[in-house]
Amino acid sequence: MRIAAIVLAAGASERFGSDKRLHPIDGQPMLLRTLSVYRQAFEEVATVIRPDQPAIAELVRAAGCRVVEAADATQGQSRSLAAGVQAMRDADALFVALADMPFVKAETLRELTAALRDHPEHIVRPTRNDRPGNPVGFPARLFDALTGLQGDTGARELVANDSQVTLLPVDDAGIHRDVDVPPEARPRTVRAAR
Repeated sequence: MRIAAIVLAAGASERFGSDKRLHPIDGQPMLLRTLSVYRQAFEEVATVIRPDQPAIAELVRAAGCRVVEAADATQGQSRSLAAGVQAMRDADALFVALADMPFVKAETLRELTAALRDHPEHIVRPTRNDRPGNPVGFPARLFDALTGLQGDTGARELVANDSQVTLLPVDDAGIHRDVDVPPEARPRTVRAAR
């Protein structure tokens, strides 16, 4: 069974204030960190970016990943997802990941791919403390539905309405942890003096 990964990296980083794909995490650009984790678990990783971003495309290729350009990425995350799925249609299943979630463990990704191999027609999703997270694995039977999605909701409704979903409990806080705002913009906790 050929299982590949798609990393969605075509967002505009509007809330972040700068290109968060280049924000350093442990001394390397966030996108590179995310891709390096996925490359540990998947032989094939495609990264969806906006057109005319040569520096980002170069970073993706340096990580050993395939560049997929989503010409209509401004129309919402679903269009980036559609471009990625279309480019990787010859896989038997695809995990859809978000570039701004660099803290998922490679071990978790391997556990998820094993679960998908055990349930090849199922959507596979990790959970922690009964809360679902990312990435989400989709079998080929859903590729047409994924490419037909519209707007910025991604595949949330598709997952919610499918009868064949395997939820895999994992011990990995990274399945919920994203990078939405730079550290300097986060509110600080001030301890009261005793």
